Amino acid sequence: MNSNTLFCLCCFSTALFGQTPEAWVRQTDLTTGQIYDTPITGGGGAYTAPMQVSKSGSLFELFARGTAWDSNIYLLDTKVIGTYNPQVSVSISSEDDYVRGDPAGSSFVKRTRADRSFSVNIQVQGLVPDSSNPSEHDVYLGVQGKNYDPETYSSLNQAQYLIDESNLENGSYTFGPIYHQLTSPTLSSGNGEQTFTIVRYASYQVPDTIIAQPKIEIWPVASASVSNITPGQVFIDRIPSLVVTLSHLYPDSRTYVQVYKGNQVLGTSGKLVNGTELRFGGYYNPDQAQSSTNVPQSLTVSVDDLSNYASEDGTYTLEVVTHTPFFGRTAERLFHVTFEVDRVITSRGQISTTELASPVSP
Repeated sequence: MNSNTLFCLCCFSTALFGQTPEAWVRQTDLTTGQIYDTPITGGGGAYTAPMQVSKSGSLFELFARGTAWDSNIYLLDTKVIGTYNPQVSVSISSEDDYVRGDPAGSSFVKRTRADRSFSVNIQVQGLVPDSSNPSEHDVYLGVQGKNYDPETYSSLNQAQYLIDESNLENGSYTFGPIYHQLTSPTLSSGNGEQTFTIVRYASYQVPDTIIAQPKIEIWPVASASVSNITPGQVFIDRIPSLVVTLSHLYPDSRTYVQVYKGNQVLGTSGKLVNGTELRFGGYYNPDQAQSSTNVPQSLTVSVDDLSNYASEDGTYTLEVVTHTPFFGRTAERLFHVTFEVDRVITSRGQISTTELASPVSP
């Protein structure tokens, strides 16, 4: 409890009260022996202790005088209230600075990508290590997991399961860097949330109480594929339309298709293919009042004019590139394919056909 202890007189037995009882609460400081009596009127209710509760606690006694024909004083109930008021603060660190809710509060939401680590720091104070009441020694920490729907990324109707649990004493606890512990087939396919629930154990007729419950959302690693093209394919005519399939694009990301001449070299900056750029989140859409999404995105993009980006004969590389809060927002390659353009073959074929068709002079 805090300095001015609040509790309910309903916790005391009031069986001997009459219609107009004369009653009072006596608070005795167990450190100094100081006594303070507070008159109680009416039928009971909330009570504010007039003296600060010391480290050793206070004894509260509820007295009542008998009815009109009974002048005896009765001790109805007693309670010993200690300075048990556990306080907990939790911080979660991720490469993504996104937060939903108040990060200084007890129920905020952070997020990260399934292949990236995060850290959790928990500060606990206000417990009573030398108390005779076991419930005052620790607070409970439970780590729960919940997998989201793979299509909608929704937590609705998804079962929660226990990942880990422990008791925490006064002190500072840092977990991490750690990776998610969701029950996904692979680390990179993690799709759900981990919740860190801290509970004050029941004490002084106060039931188990959640005092902090922040969580971190885990989103899958994005992937991409491109149809109608294969590695090393040689195009001797116009390049056909391609379909780019994008899965689990991070909710804070910029993704596009680019083409450059030559074999693939990681980190090369090529020509951005018109109509393929996708931007999600406030960082890449600073002019929007609200973020375009807070969940991953899966969609397809068509590329119909690739020949315009490979107008000369030679070797080319097509890449699908994404930028996210991870790795300092540097480019990450989701897909690449190298192909060749050789229109000379077509020209030679046409010349050969023309020569064979010409009449031969006698």
